[in-house]
Amino acid sequence: MKTLTEVAAKDMPHALKIADSMAATAKTPAHKGRSLMLSANLYLQQNKNEESIKFAEKAKDILDTSENDELKAKIRGLLTSEYRIIGLNNKAKKYADEGLQLADKIADEQKKAQVKSLFYQELAYYEIDKKNYTGAILNLNKSLEYLSKIPSDKINLGKTYQLLGESYLELHDYKNSDNYNLKAIEILPEKYVGTAISYIGLGISKTNQKQYNEAEKYLLKGLQYAETADHPAAKRTAYDGLAKYYEQTKQYEKASIYRKKYVEVFKKTEEKYNKTVDKDYDKVEKEKDQYASWNSTKNILIIIASLLILGLIVIFIINRRKHKEKYQKFKSIIDHYKEKEEYVMETKVDTSHIEETENEEETVAEEIETENRPTDIAINKETEAKILTQLDQFEKAEMFNNSNVSLSYLAIEFNTNIRYISYVVKKHKNADFKSYINKLRINFIIHKLNTSEKYRRYKVGALAEECGFSSHSKFTTIFKSITGISPSVFISFIEQEEAKKKASN
Repeated sequence: MKTLTEVAAKDMPHALKIADSMAATAKTPAHKGRSLMLSANLYLQQNKNEESIKFAEKAKDILDTSENDELKAKIRGLLTSEYRIIGLNNKAKKYADEGLQLADKIADEQKKAQVKSLFYQELAYYEIDKKNYTGAILNLNKSLEYLSKIPSDKINLGKTYQLLGESYLELHDYKNSDNYNLKAIEILPEKYVGTAISYIGLGISKTNQKQYNEAEKYLLKGLQYAETADHPAAKRTAYDGLAKYYEQTKQYEKASIYRKKYVEVFKKTEEKYNKTVDKDYDKVEKEKDQYASWNSTKNILIIIASLLILGLIVIFIINRRKHKEKYQKFKSIIDHYKEKEEYVMETKVDTSHIEETENEEETVAEEIETENRPTDIAINKETEAKILTQLDQFEKAEMFNNSNVSLSYLAIEFNTNIRYISYVVKKHKNADFKSYINKLRINFIIHKLNTSEKYRRYKVGALAEECGFSSHSKFTTIFKSITGISPSVFISFIEQEEAKKKASN
């Protein structure tokens, strides 16, 4: 426990060496299994899931040869977490069911309570992943009931408080969130990663409550611990929290620094979470049930199968037609680039209504723009030409990918006013400001997808971050509105074209 909570926070490589040494000198299956569990937990802290699962599975095989039901249950709890994180939910549930059965066999009531508290924690994680925060709170309160029987287990009590703080924060119940995060900080080791996450949670809460002095203090302290422990998920949350804090306090240069750090760590962690949904597992289980009752239901199944085949044929024809239509849209975009060296900038699609304004400042700007029609603008030719040149530089520098871009932001950058920029954009770019920015971003990301294999491996959420959209859903909606196809379909067509080129060569 000292290695996991104290040494790892200061020196992760040294913690891993300690775990290896423990495993090498272990004299019993229980000691060997616990040492391997420690290694698995340390790799899990670093988001190295493949290595973590390898050690956890080895630990399970060894501990299953022992008579220790407590350790058998605990290793299944760890494996439940591992497989939930990488998306193998059926395997995670299998280990959870086995673990809870083993927990009931533990004779020592305190140890039984500890193991059951851990499984309720795991169920809470599962609900948090599904964004069911009320359900998570119910499971965490059950975990607290068991932990009340073992007051010495400060680590798990602190982790439960931290998760309650996180869940209440998502529900915008800042009073409860702050209360539980402070409780977690009070009892967890100072440099434990759970402590860092609670500090970050407090910082985000204070930002949302506009208590900015406290917000920055908590966020920076949480980030310090997260970076020392090299915990990717905690760092990502801290970077995102600091970027939003500096955006709200109009410190845009600092906001940009932390937004870039957030995107960098986001890309790294997303690549490790290429989640696999185990549909084959479900399929095998269903087929086993069907086979068992085959003799009594054969005729019904034949009829159903015939109807399914007919339905699939109809669906196939419809999907093929839609596929052709999407491919034609894709080809027209690529061909347009060959002629004009741009992808979709000639489109007249208005996307300003899709992405709502992000803050009050932008809302005011949009109102001013609406009230002042182009005919009302008194702008001399020199100013108009200067703004047009600045817009060209703005496009070449790809500043439109900054998620903070707005009319007011550019007015400060260009040393002019909102109405002039709005007028020049409408006159020379043939679009309102928001549609202009959206088209630049979509052009940028299409170019990256078309020319860089690396970008085609990104998750859609990472692509959205890369070109400045505030969410996966907004990016997808605007991409489809402008191009007529979704980002994932667009990527699949590019991959098909690349495969054709390789085959022809």
